[in-house]
Amino acid sequence: MLTQALTPAQLSRLRNHLIRFSYKYGDKRITHKALRWLKNLNTSPFPKGTYLAIASEEKRLTGFILFGRYGLEEAYIVVHPDFRKRQVGETLFKQTIDTLGRVYVRVACDNIPSLKLCFALGLRAFSFTTGPTGKPTLCLGGGEWSEKEFHSHSQTHSPYK
Repeated sequence: MLTQALTPAQLSRLRNHLIRFSYKYGDKRITHKALRWLKNLNTSPFPKGTYLAIASEEKRLTGFILFGRYGLEEAYIVVHPDFRKRQVGETLFKQTIDTLGRVYVRVACDNIPSLKLCFALGLRAFSFTTGPTGKPTLCLGGGEWSEKEFHSHSQTHSPYK
């Protein structure tokens, strides 16, 4: 498996492919808001705290991860079903934490695979909320995260208002 962080120019070329990949393999867990965010992501340059990386095998996309403003704006990962349980998600997520230094995610409590991934990587649940679809949702942080940073951003930019 090969992983690669994408540049803004590479995103411009691959954006539509990543959106289609999200619809096809995101198990209907990627929100329309997240997909719109990807569709409209500024590519010259990426905003601070934005990170996008892909995993591939023999030139075939096996997964990707995307974080906007350390996950305070948006965060999601999609792995092709044929490559799940093969460390694709773990590798991409570790790479993201190493690159950004801190991450924040919101995961619906019924999304067991994503919660397992987060806890396996040492992310810590620190808050409980209702997600955009009305589901109970955990807020988690990883790396050098700060609950204060998360809450100060949420008060002014809540995705759930």
